[in-house]
Amino acid sequence: MTTRSSNPSGIANRKPLFFGLLAGLFLLVAGLFMLWQRYQILLENRQGEMSGIVEVVGQNIEQSLKYSYSAATSLALQVDENGEIRNFDKVAPQLVDNNPNIDGIQIVPKGIITRVYPYEPNKEAINYNILKDSTRNQEALKAIDERRMFFAGPLELRQGGMAVIGRLPVFIDNEFWGFVAVLIDFDNLVDQSGIHNLAGDEYRFQFSKTDPVTGGEKFFLSEAEISDFSYSEGISLPDGDWKIHIIPVSPSRPLYILIPVGLLILVLSGSFGWIIYNALKQPALLAEKLQQQAGELAETEMRFRTIFNQAAIGMARVNTQTGEILETNKKFRELLGYSKKELHQMVHTQISHPEDIAENLELMHDLEQNRIREYSLRKRLIRKDGEVIWINLNVSALWPKGEEASTHIALVEDVSARVHAKKRLKYNEKRFRSLVENSDEIILIINAENEVLYYSPALTKVSGYENIDFVGNGVLHYIHPDDQDLLREKVETSYARPAEPITDIILRVKDSNDNWFWVNATLTNMLETEHVNGFVVNLRDITEKREAELNLVKSYELVMEQNKRLLNFAYIVSHNLRSHSSNMQSILELLDGEQDERERENYLKLLEKVSANLDQSLSDLNEVVSINTNLDIEVESIRVLEVVNQTLEMLRHQICQAGASIDIDIPEQMRVNFNPAYMESVILNFLTNALRYSDESRKLKIQLKAYPENGKWQLEFSDNGIGIDLEKHGDKLFGLYKTFSGRKDARGVGLFITKNQINAMGGGIEVKSQPGVGTTFKVSFQ
Repeated sequence: MTTRSSNPSGIANRKPLFFGLLAGLFLLVAGLFMLWQRYQILLENRQGEMSGIVEVVGQNIEQSLKYSYSAATSLALQVDENGEIRNFDKVAPQLVDNNPNIDGIQIVPKGIITRVYPYEPNKEAINYNILKDSTRNQEALKAIDERRMFFAGPLELRQGGMAVIGRLPVFIDNEFWGFVAVLIDFDNLVDQSGIHNLAGDEYRFQFSKTDPVTGGEKFFLSEAEISDFSYSEGISLPDGDWKIHIIPVSPSRPLYILIPVGLLILVLSGSFGWIIYNALKQPALLAEKLQQQAGELAETEMRFRTIFNQAAIGMARVNTQTGEILETNKKFRELLGYSKKELHQMVHTQISHPEDIAENLELMHDLEQNRIREYSLRKRLIRKDGEVIWINLNVSALWPKGEEASTHIALVEDVSARVHAKKRLKYNEKRFRSLVENSDEIILIINAENEVLYYSPALTKVSGYENIDFVGNGVLHYIHPDDQDLLREKVETSYARPAEPITDIILRVKDSNDNWFWVNATLTNMLETEHVNGFVVNLRDITEKREAELNLVKSYELVMEQNKRLLNFAYIVSHNLRSHSSNMQSILELLDGEQDERERENYLKLLEKVSANLDQSLSDLNEVVSINTNLDIEVESIRVLEVVNQTLEMLRHQICQAGASIDIDIPEQMRVNFNPAYMESVILNFLTNALRYSDESRKLKIQLKAYPENGKWQLEFSDNGIGIDLEKHGDKLFGLYKTFSGRKDARGVGLFITKNQINAMGGGIEVKSQPGVGTTFKVSFQ
């Protein structure tokens, strides 16, 4: 036996679809019908608009032709009984110039054009017989037969251009005399009709008339073609019907206007059908959804139970009104050390730290009153064994919003380790801050824009600055000029080696009183380190240590220089005294063996001379020893120009004898710290050397010039004397008893003593010289 089963759900699904399609189709048909009606209205409106425009254009053309008729009549009245034209030259210009509708006038007796105005444009038409031109005489003959003005054309004129010609036949005593004709340029006629203004961007015009020769319709405007959507209307003129056609530029525009409406109707129809379909289908969907949600609810509850019991954090369900613990998971029980049974007999305040209960109860009260739906709190719980633990507590209501409070879920996360670590961190931070704030080492944190993010209290203690501004002044403003290149190099290195300390950067830094002090800097690039984001600079004041080192180096260099001078002095003493003693011994030996009194007298004079030289050598050596061993030399601030002028006054006689010219370029404000006697000796020695070693072949010129260089005063002595060959004598130039000129009065002591005096005052000396050109000595003062 066959069993037939029905599917109510399938039938229910097919009916909503049928009614939805039917409703959509009905709305679509109704919408299309209204759309068609609207389309017809648009076509009728456009047709009415075109008819009105054509009517206006026709009236304008007829008005223009009437003006032409009046002008022709006025001219015909100038023909007398004898057929003569009176005052043509006077009347014709008035008619043409005062009537914008007329472009020319012709007198045509017996059909022959004899007179025209204006003459130049129309002179080619003179003597033209229109009655004998079979292609154009039909309109003229018709005007004669009907004895009225007749407008021919538009025609191509013999003189060029296209025009409408109005011919008024003139009869004298009922006999045809000729025509009075007016010419209307076709373009002028079109302009006077106003079609360009009336057409705008929406329409185009066309003129046509029946050709009297061929009988066919002739069109005169090339800019528009006749279409099925064009509209035309006739104009009655004396020579037949003219037609004016108006053609829409966009014939399908009414249809285009309605396309969006049609699409909207289509969308609305589909939407309406879809709404009907869904509305009819809703009961079945609701029943199916209800069944689905029941299954999902059971699945969700099972999933919640699994998550609740297996969660990695403690969870508990608590009665919001009483605080009773209703349900706990395994992690919660492990966290507190209680069993499930023990916890279910407790309220939450029994496991809370006494100091945290009040805040928790206040939040629970707000939760119970529906003022909040959840809250978070860090608090302490007490385990069964008495240990206090820190937790993060997150509480969320389990009842629907606005209803009476029932139960809430509490999520408990053990953060004891985190809290203790934070406390240790705060302690260490406090200890570190105490060390930093009480340290003599300056610590700065500077970002990439030179903004000081942090500076330690040692900044004020060491440098005197209450705060420091690197943005306004720049870092290099506080660094000694000689150390700036070193700092730039170390900063570039730090950029290339982030997080790596760049140590032992020895610099001089300016304090608040513009004094320099030495620091040992460490630079660490921590631009990418979170919470730092800058360069960490450690500055340790090493001024005392550095100055001690510099003094030690200076002392060492002084000892070495003294040793060098001592060796040189010992050599000089040994050499010079040995030379004098040897001479004296030889003379004494000769004196002892000589019997001749005259020779003995000569030997005694020679011995006296050697003794005098020995005395001079001892005096020179004594002066050198005095310069090099005097550790307490008196130093004063000396105006150099004043000493130079005094020395020149002393040497005035020698300068006049030498005929020398002196050029002085020394600033008034030049002052140097120097021993006054040494300064006078140095200037005197350079000037006397210039006078002594002049070149007799040219006038002696001496120049003294002073100027600052690298923060130190420089004094130059230049002359154009005999010069020195530095390639041969440069290494011996400042040696004791070294002479290079060959002069008998040269002793080789002056430059040696001068250099020792300058060096003793911490200065330096340089020389440039060329034989036959001159010499320049440059003294650099400390």
